[in-house]
Amino acid sequence: MCKLKFSYFQLTFGQEEAFLHPERTYQRLQRCGYDAIEITPPKGRYGLGVKTEHYLETHKQLKADYGLAVSCINECWGEEWDPFSPTYKTLTERKTAELAVAETRSSIDFAAELGAPFVTVAVAIHGDIKQHRVTECTGVAVDALQRMAGYAKAKGVRLVLEATNHLEMGKFVNTARNHKRIIELTGCDNIGIQLDWFHASFEELNPYEAVMDAHPLLWHMHFRDSNSLTPGYGTVDFKAVLRAAKKVGYEGYCTIESAPMVPDPDTAAKDGIDYLKLLERIVDYQLSAEYPNGYAIAI
Repeated sequence: MCKLKFSYFQLTFGQEEAFLHPERTYQRLQRCGYDAIEITPPKGRYGLGVKTEHYLETHKQLKADYGLAVSCINECWGEEWDPFSPTYKTLTERKTAELAVAETRSSIDFAAELGAPFVTVAVAIHGDIKQHRVTECTGVAVDALQRMAGYAKAKGVRLVLEATNHLEMGKFVNTARNHKRIIELTGCDNIGIQLDWFHASFEELNPYEAVMDAHPLLWHMHFRDSNSLTPGYGTVDFKAVLRAAKKVGYEGYCTIESAPMVPDPDTAAKDGIDYLKLLERIVDYQLSAEYPNGYAIAI
């Protein structure tokens, strides 16, 4: 049974650490036993004036110094991630979808340079999508994803489409099954699903079924508990998540994302990976031939 790989979404440690002192994150993750880091490029006002080219070189050096991989590039379309902005990037309206495609291409370039396997995208919306607009909005999203995927394929990068909850992104493609349907409509083989367990706790029937619904397109997961804190601090049944992941042979990263960092960044990072590693040990035993009484039956 394959061992899980653990990563942490750097931006949740705050913009100042992420963009001005990224070495602090690498030090923390190495100390806690993580395998990788998920990065957000410093675009627009959220990047605190850091240039992308400089940031890229910094992370290349930090990767080498601390022996961490880059699990994913996730930038939420950077500068204009703001529902009140006239240039808000979405995948459901043609004008803003063009901005999303352009922004994602720059992130794909960043991922290719750093050797990151994935770039995260999401089907954001301006406002609620009514039933009579579902077909139109789906067509816009499929077209944009096809263009992103074509660009990514040439760079050796894959996309992961994050399933988000209806309170943030509306009742449109907010389940794993609907994300799979969108991906199938694109006809692209380099787009998979990213399940975020905070969002999934709103939408899915249960975590085990969500993994099964996403398989075999489940390529990346965000481990954020039901209250947005580090795994173990809320009510998500992560044991069921890991059991399902092991059963389907999940090979992606388990990337922890928590906000706010309660009680503090070091504790949240350490508790998250320690908790998931304990559950992994339990799950491995539950799935073994020896469970539950210690005797494996030879056939």
